Amino acid sequence: MFQHEAPDEDGGEDDDDEDEVVGRQKKAGRRKIKIEFIQDKSRRHITFSKRKAGIMKKAYELSTLTGTQVLLLVVSETGLVYTFTTAKLQPLVTQPEGKNLIQACLNAPN
Repeated sequence: MFQHEAPDEDGGEDDDDEDEVVGRQKKAGRRKIKIEFIQDKSRRHITFSKRKAGIMKKAYELSTLTGTQVLLLVVSETGLVYTFTTAKLQPLVTQPEGKNLIQACLNAPN
């Protein structure tokens, strides 16, 4: 149920979309998207995967650059829990007490 992920070497993000000027030509830049629920399940899954990788990379960078302790939980539509933790917080997602606490929070009514 719990899956701990370390960011890829490049963080899993595709930086090819950034604005670049090559000679006199300008490549297409990042497009602004509306922040609204994605109805298409396939597109939603792809977006989830890419954004999850991005936020995992940001959590890693935050802990590395500032020396802070970070615990990130991301729960998918299907209920899978993905985590990023620094060493001191690792027991919260690996020991039964921590897992039970997380599960209780996820099962709590809104």
